[in-house]
Amino acid sequence: MSVLQERIKERRLTLGMTLLEVANQLGVKEATMQRYESGEIKNVKHETITKLAEVFQCSPSYLMGWEEIQPVPTIAAHKEDNENWTAEELSKIEEYKQLLLAARNNKH
Repeated sequence: MSVLQERIKERRLTLGMTLLEVANQLGVKEATMQRYESGEIKNVKHETITKLAEVFQCSPSYLMGWEEIQPVPTIAAHKEDNENWTAEELSKIEEYKQLLLAARNNKH
């Protein structure tokens, strides 16, 4: 399995998403998304990688294996905890996420 396929699966599972959810956001069929993830489709278009990066909240370079920066954690990655968080806690998590993203963007 290539780095791209490994990272597609890793990000999807980390975010707690199904193949169908990702496929819907990409505008493709679930079977097509499964073929991207399994490596059956070898030449993934640049535009598709860019869309996947948006869906997975990471950079295209991370998906391709060109950089090792771990994506910013998301609230969705911890769905089981969400019901116990207050609105203030969720707000602080979002603020923290935005600060991390800004700091990373300033380094590049």
